[in-house]
Amino acid sequence: MDVMVEKCAGIDVHKSKITVCVLIGEMTNAKPKRELKTFGTTTMELHACAQWLVKLGITTVLMESTGQYWRPIWNILEPYQFQMILANAQHIKQVPGRKTDIKDAQWIAELGRCGLVNGSYVPDRDIQDLRQLTRHRSSVKEDLTRRKNQVHDILQRSNFKLSSYLSDIFGKTGQTLLHMFINGEAITEKTLEDKVHKRVLATLPQLVEAMNGSLTKVNRQLLKLELETINRLETECQECEYYIEEHIEKYEDVYLRLLEIPGVSRTTAQVILAEIGPTVDAFETAEKLASWAGLCPGSYESAGIQYGSKTTRGNRYLKAALCRAGLIAGRSNNQDFRSVYYKFKERNQKSKGIVALAHKILRIVYALIDTGESYDPGKQKKTPATAIA
Repeated sequence: MDVMVEKCAGIDVHKSKITVCVLIGEMTNAKPKRELKTFGTTTMELHACAQWLVKLGITTVLMESTGQYWRPIWNILEPYQFQMILANAQHIKQVPGRKTDIKDAQWIAELGRCGLVNGSYVPDRDIQDLRQLTRHRSSVKEDLTRRKNQVHDILQRSNFKLSSYLSDIFGKTGQTLLHMFINGEAITEKTLEDKVHKRVLATLPQLVEAMNGSLTKVNRQLLKLELETINRLETECQECEYYIEEHIEKYEDVYLRLLEIPGVSRTTAQVILAEIGPTVDAFETAEKLASWAGLCPGSYESAGIQYGSKTTRGNRYLKAALCRAGLIAGRSNNQDFRSVYYKFKERNQKSKGIVALAHKILRIVYALIDTGESYDPGKQKKTPATAIA
């Protein structure tokens, strides 16, 4: 294998320690000088590691993306002006030639010295902070949905059919009725008169019959705990929205242009900006961005016949946000997106149509960020919606 880097270091990352292997030698030297050293993961020891690498004249530092453990190491080493490469662990394992007696750090260093490691995309610190906020919001919303489903389960097993008459049992009227269950209050037409909003279509007799169930003491207690958790999570989600809006002000130009794309909501635009960043310099083409996002159409050929294959895993946060945008755009009045969506729907391939529209939206996003232009429906008619097989 041809040598591409004269002085590089491979880091095997663990929770409480890191193992660093340094390889130093001319490009014509097949057997470079090798040195192994172990450091702790405290801030002081990581700075000592960085200073040691600087003293040796190391130019390139490589490490695997091991959970969240790589992040503090990256944050401390990055200011020392090394060429930082975050390797995909799966990619490293697939490279042939590894011997069982070679340590992980040495193997990473050897691959890096020969230029066989493709670095993962790591945005700058500010975008990383925005990404953490949007991902935290996503996690809170998932937890909120799970908690609401728990409330529905409690009511169903207690034979309360409240959800049959209220579109949202967690609205103002629903919350009031749920607290009546918890407090064990009598459910009659008289007690409900001043508690039911005038916009509720169900009649009082219907609501009384729907709430004619059997709620045990334990279920009341569980219902109380779930509602308290739901209220806390909703407050946390609102605070997270505020922090995201505050953080995204510096990227207002890109953010507002993303909102012009059909199907892209505030939340989707925020996720796109957090995952991709305000520039697309890390991605040479829209196709490479689509591959990274997991929206690249698969291709499999055998005996001269091409078959479709599933999309890759990709960035699940970006992929989910774009698929939601694709569904909204497909159901909108925008004929460019609507025609694609219903073409797939007529074939009973609605999910494929959503992914195809997500791919189309991502290509538009790439063009808008790359050129700095605003969304122009006339230009985007030329952007194909790739069929995802």
